[in-house]
Amino acid sequence: MKKVTADFVVRKFLRSYLDTFSAKEFARVLSRLCIKTSPEECEHYLRTNGYVFALNNGLFVTRACVFTGQLFSFRPTRKEIEKGAFVVGHRCMPFVDPEFISSDLTFEYKGTALPVKVIDFDSSSALDLFRLYGEEFSTQYIAADPANEDIDIAANDFMLPADVKLTGFSLEPLVKYGGLKSGDRLLCRVKDWDTGVIDVSVMPHKDNPLQLNMQDLERESWYSVLEQSLLKSFDFVGPCSSIEEQLAHVFADRRAELCIKNCGAIEELFSRSKKVGLEQFGVETRLWRLNENVPAFGKWNSVENNDDQRKASGCSQTATSAIIPEYLIDSYIKDQIYKKVDDLDAVLTSIFPDSCGISGEQRRRMLLHLANRHDILIQKYNQFADYDIGAVRHKALELYTAVNALVCSIDVSATDLTLYPQQPLVILSQISSHVLHIIELIETDTIPVIHEMNEIDLSLEGMQFNFECISDDLKNIIEKERKNGFIIIK
Repeated sequence: MKKVTADFVVRKFLRSYLDTFSAKEFARVLSRLCIKTSPEECEHYLRTNGYVFALNNGLFVTRACVFTGQLFSFRPTRKEIEKGAFVVGHRCMPFVDPEFISSDLTFEYKGTALPVKVIDFDSSSALDLFRLYGEEFSTQYIAADPANEDIDIAANDFMLPADVKLTGFSLEPLVKYGGLKSGDRLLCRVKDWDTGVIDVSVMPHKDNPLQLNMQDLERESWYSVLEQSLLKSFDFVGPCSSIEEQLAHVFADRRAELCIKNCGAIEELFSRSKKVGLEQFGVETRLWRLNENVPAFGKWNSVENNDDQRKASGCSQTATSAIIPEYLIDSYIKDQIYKKVDDLDAVLTSIFPDSCGISGEQRRRMLLHLANRHDILIQKYNQFADYDIGAVRHKALELYTAVNALVCSIDVSATDLTLYPQQPLVILSQISSHVLHIIELIETDTIPVIHEMNEIDLSLEGMQFNFECISDDLKNIIEKERKNGFIIIK
């Protein structure tokens, strides 16, 4: 009998539990798995978990609970009707697990799964179907489609060829038994969030486009509700970590009004709205007020004191709180073994730059911990097996060290982060997050790293270039802040 791990049970619970629950109730679930934890620790874990929404009454609800049974729709393009298949792209956002690529989903019509069908697209049309992932990620989603396994976008500077293949789902049963024709809409209902199963049916469009009926009026109201809900979310939660997360908050809060039979499609809003659009946010894309720069600060994170402001911005790093991911420590130590260097003081300085001083006692404890990890890791280290990954790790750590030093300088020097140039501040935070994610992958999931070595290497080069573009602007403000901190004593 296969052993079921505690991690598997917790993950399954958070992916399939269909009722509200409290941190105490979650702690009891963990205790049955012999995991000792406090309600406070559970509260923190749940509030930072991507599978969970926190409610205002102290309860929590899973994405599976929120979106199971909910309705959404989209209209297949004329090209898809002609090819006899539709491609999911971004159309199921935010109703399905964002970790799924579109070809991982299953669509059922009258209880039978629609056959999978690979179809050809010109790259421009393909990118339109993945637009809500943002220009910076859409090509990667397309390249991740199993039908495009022969495409090496890293070798072509992350540009797609003129034509690509996409894994879609056959429209033949919907045409044959549902009477689907051009202009009709597909109404979808999430059947199983955990496994990505969606029921689909046909909603015929009316014959006279000049005559409005109740369904048209209800859909017009839907667009208005979605637009107003997004505008409110910009003030309440600001630009979320992704477009998908922004939409998830909105649809979770307003699903009674938005997840209705006569709903529109999210992608259709942008051809109608004069208030909401896709805007640049650092090196990424977000939903925001049309033709406005997305700021790093706003009503959602305006605070009175400097410490809270830094926390809200995401600029306060682990260095100031002395909480460091174990994978980061291991990565620095492996890098030294890879370079055949033994200088734990240098590792400590990389994690805690001079600008973010630590006490003598903290320094002593950290050096002892580094030495213990070094002794453990060197026994299992294989120089030959680490040869290729070691070079990428070293490049990532060099960038992280420089980024961390600048972040810590801002953390220590800034009296008011709103005085800093907002886009460079946003880009700095994004680079810090992305390079840490790469380091985490290198230490915890090496197989994808080995397969995507060229892509990761090019990504690091791009981040290095962006960092060099913004660092001087931020350093100039730091220097001004430092000078303003001195007074002349007569």
